[in-house]
Amino acid sequence: MLGVNALRTSILRYLAQHPDGATSGEIGRDLNVDYRTVWRYLKEIETQRGVTSHQAEGKGQSDRWRVYKLNVEAREAAINTYLDFLRGT
Repeated sequence: MLGVNALRTSILRYLAQHPDGATSGEIGRDLNVDYRTVWRYLKEIETQRGVTSHQAEGKGQSDRWRVYKLNVEAREAAINTYLDFLRGT
């Protein structure tokens, strides 16, 4: 979950700062990145359980209207695993 890719890190930071979640379009607009690029990263992070998603209320079934939220528990577990690695434990 904790990648060193700058865009991936920016997406995770963005979601940490927006606990109610955001669509790939909102994230892309605010980060000045094409929403399709953001969507690809979100799908990858979602398969790793780093984010969760749900269909936005009142919107169509397209992935365009999916709201993504940071999986805080997965983030904390990844941070703790990384800290253990750094400590050599």
